[in-house]
Amino acid sequence: MSNTPEPTLRQLELFIAAATEGSFAAAAEAMFVTPNAVASAVTELETSFNAQLVIRRRAKGLTTTAAGQDLVTRATALLDQAEELTLHIGNTSDIPRGSVSVGCYSTLAATIIPELWAQVAQQLPEVQLDIQEGPIEMLAQQVLDGHLDMMISYRVGLPMGLVSDELFQTVPQVALPEHHAMATQPQVSLEELESEPLILLDLPPAGDNTLRLLHERGLRPYVIHRSTSYETVRSMVARGFGYSLFFQQTRSKVSYEGLPLMHRPIDPPLQAEPVVLSWQIDAQPTRRANAVGEIIMSMTQ
Repeated sequence: MSNTPEPTLRQLELFIAAATEGSFAAAAEAMFVTPNAVASAVTELETSFNAQLVIRRRAKGLTTTAAGQDLVTRATALLDQAEELTLHIGNTSDIPRGSVSVGCYSTLAATIIPELWAQVAQQLPEVQLDIQEGPIEMLAQQVLDGHLDMMISYRVGLPMGLVSDELFQTVPQVALPEHHAMATQPQVSLEELESEPLILLDLPPAGDNTLRLLHERGLRPYVIHRSTSYETVRSMVARGFGYSLFFQQTRSKVSYEGLPLMHRPIDPPLQAEPVVLSWQIDAQPTRRANAVGEIIMSMTQ
């Protein structure tokens, strides 16, 4: 039998902190221990695995080796399993509890996340939400990597490996400045807007999807500015620099600057885009994740 000490969960926690923070000092501060405690944990793990896990550089912190990065991935999964075990053993109350991580496409977050937070607080008081906002590609990769339990987004742009349930559908509308000639029309023709400047919301995959829909209509839009910020696009439109197309509508009729915008239906309408709840196809959701998912589904019915 080998005399090499077995690695502990605490050593793995400290090692992951060191790899994430990039130095023993920063990891120590994050984990409320001394730098020597972090350094010792890493050294003991290197002895246990007989492998160099980090490269130490004076005044430059540390970087993980290939073996170290592999351990980060495997240890993270192991610690997640250990947390899950702790939550379930002895939980006789049959009440879901623990952390649930939910990703949400940035432009949808403002109209979905506050209500979700309120519903979870009311119905699942022992569950803590961890919300991540961003573009679909980034969120989807985090779901596939096991860092997010689920994500809310448009269906367009989702990669293989995810399964989805439709929440609702959105129909694109035109956003115009208040004094635009078409602002008072009940419906707007995209053909009439083709030569006018387009302020494009370009948070992936929104920009490409908008241009695809316009090209399928036989239109070649005149794009003068792209922005990943929903509010920047709204402000640019309100200032009169051009028009835009939005799938997600807000109840606010003014920009951040207090300038009015007009939203008008498109005639003939563009294709509706489903908003979906997605999770990893092969993953077994936790009970608390299922409970949060049921709340999300009920919110949109």
